[in-house]
Amino acid sequence: MKTKLISIVMVVLLVAALGINAFAESNIGVQPGQAMPDFTVSLTDGTTATLSDLLKEKDLVVLNIFASWCGPCEREFPEMEEVYQANSENMVIVSVSGDPNDTMETISAYKANHNLTFPMGLAGDGLSFLSVPGFPTTLFIDRNGNVGFIKVGAFVDKGDFEGKVSTFLSPDYDGKPLASEEAVSFTPYFMGASVLGTLLLIVGRWLLFRKAGKKGWHSLIPFLNSFEEYSLCWNGWLGVLADVIAVAGFWIITPVPHYLLMGAGLALGIVESVRLAKAFGKSTVLGVLMGLPVIRGIGRIVLGASKAAYTGAAKA
Repeated sequence: MKTKLISIVMVVLLVAALGINAFAESNIGVQPGQAMPDFTVSLTDGTTATLSDLLKEKDLVVLNIFASWCGPCEREFPEMEEVYQANSENMVIVSVSGDPNDTMETISAYKANHNLTFPMGLAGDGLSFLSVPGFPTTLFIDRNGNVGFIKVGAFVDKGDFEGKVSTFLSPDYDGKPLASEEAVSFTPYFMGASVLGTLLLIVGRWLLFRKAGKKGWHSLIPFLNSFEEYSLCWNGWLGVLADVIAVAGFWIITPVPHYLLMGAGLALGIVESVRLAKAFGKSTVLGVLMGLPVIRGIGRIVLGASKAAYTGAAKA
């Protein structure tokens, strides 16, 4: 049994690792040194901005892709505005929202509220050739129309953005691109933890159902269960509701609904786990710990692989 359990856990970890690697290797669609495809984006003043037209008048085009709810984006804008004011004769910043939920009215109000004067608008279909890994993402397009620099993440050090602008506007600029930079991002780790937690949860439920004399597939398709004691892993439909809410919260990126749904899913998951722990004669403390992400799945594997006997439904 131990050998089989170890094999299952190793497979789970391998799948999670592959998921993290696949996410980490995502590409933005262009690389420093490559010619930037011509694009046109709509702006808040009702006009459009086309790269080829901008390069006829400017030596540098800075394409900033942000979202109205993005905190790091908001923090880097004051420095961008300051640098833009000092170099607007030779460079232009075009800042567009890459969030499909943002509207032109939203960006127009955002621009006014933050006292930003450079062109702003929506990415729309004009930048569909880009695969933006996160907000903000900034591309420097030099006087030759080539991608000179890509920054994934915000410019946090004062003077960093100004230094990059000075490099590309310098008479000594030789056309060679700068190495891309990516701010420290925990997104791949959150994605990996989510994948790992889900797989562990499936394995744990499968073991628990087998211990209770039920078929393992019941843990994957709970709504087809025909037995009365749903409390095993699901506690009525409480566990199902907790998972549905958590999944919904994961995909909704708007801050307030996201955190409300994730909090509700966590709370229901803890109640479910406390009931499950008591059904195996375990303490409330273990139940609370089992309600936490990743630990939730590990706890169920421990119960399913241990000698603890399932005694039936138990309420918190």
